[in-house]
Amino acid sequence: MEVLILKKMINEGIVDFDKLLKKTYKDLGLTELEAFLLMELNALKTKDIHFVTPKILTKKLTISEEEAVLLMDELMKKKYLNFVLIKGQNGKQKESFDIDLTYRRILEYYQGKVLDEMMTTENHYDTLEDEVVELLERNFQKQLKPLEVELIIKWIHEFKYTKEDIKDAVLAAIKANRYSVSYLDSVLLKKRQVNQDVKVRKTGKKKSQVLKDFLES
Repeated sequence: MEVLILKKMINEGIVDFDKLLKKTYKDLGLTELEAFLLMELNALKTKDIHFVTPKILTKKLTISEEEAVLLMDELMKKKYLNFVLIKGQNGKQKESFDIDLTYRRILEYYQGKVLDEMMTTENHYDTLEDEVVELLERNFQKQLKPLEVELIIKWIHEFKYTKEDIKDAVLAAIKANRYSVSYLDSVLLKKRQVNQDVKVRKTGKKKSQVLKDFLES
């Protein structure tokens, strides 16, 4: 849904795709030429042109047809460009390109930036529980209840969750649109159970090897 919204805003000129890509292409792992090619492909899409050939691209970019093919191939490998078969006006199937994957990557980039900012604070705290309470109240936009604060203290002192464990759970809650301490608790519990299962399997393997060595001696 978010990709469709961004796509519509780009098509209607509300969002400038070229500016977005110029600001983000390095962070997205794209070369300058790949970024310019994507800008040209986006321009074609906004003109309702769905079919592209290397020859069309060489008219706008100072590259050869062979270079255009290699660039498109690289963008497909990096998952920024896709081709699908659709019926043309004559009823025959043709390869239509889309750059929805690029829109998605840009969205994910900005979502990541926003989440990083949400998780960062310049305040200093006396205890980890104070920091966690402030983090949750700021991101959940509500004051925590005494029982919720008690649960946070339990996370830190009894279950020994680290700040990173809790931050990962907060990110999961925000992505799932579940703004509650109980949801965080379920995420942390699931992670603890997975870690315990892994530990048990490793211990079991170790014991089996010890027993095997004993029997063979």
